[in-house]
Amino acid sequence: MTERERSRGLAALQQMRHVPVVIALLLLSIDHAASQLPPAPACPVTTHVENTAVARAWHEDVINRRNPAMLQQILAPEVVLHAAGGYPKRMNASGIAAMMDEFLSVFPDLVYTFDQFIAQDDFVVERYTATGTQHGKLGDIPPSGRIATWTGINVFRVECGRIAEVWAQVDAVSRTQQLTGPGPAPQGR
Repeated sequence: MTERERSRGLAALQQMRHVPVVIALLLLSIDHAASQLPPAPACPVTTHVENTAVARAWHEDVINRRNPAMLQQILAPEVVLHAAGGYPKRMNASGIAAMMDEFLSVFPDLVYTFDQFIAQDDFVVERYTATGTQHGKLGDIPPSGRIATWTGINVFRVECGRIAEVWAQVDAVSRTQQLTGPGPAPQGR
């Protein structure tokens, strides 16, 4: 190796000793710049209109259109359910689909109509009227063949564009009276 080549090699080594310092400064400046950015949202922000559409799909798509696959699109991985009927408090889409399928086996012609939706913050309140003919056992009530119409209110909490919690209140007293009390003979449907 000639003296000239040795000098060039030494010069290159001297320049390279500054490389770690430059890299460290770059990393610090990138870290500092990143810390100045606002935090990325954990999930997409949804509007009242979008939240209402998600809540409406609970009955419109899953029950009225008989499309339980929609639950995969509208439910959080785990939903907290506050309802009568002995259902578990926490359910996933499969559990809720089974619950709704069970109810549809009792009232196979069940239809929900929507009386009102109110959205505020992450909550959507749904007032509905349901009508169906009882062809299966409902709790202790044997199949009656009678048509019943009842009302209910659901409150949905929407998180990240999906239903994360539901409070369900149903006028079960009126429904039970229609299915068991004196009234017109069952109609064939």
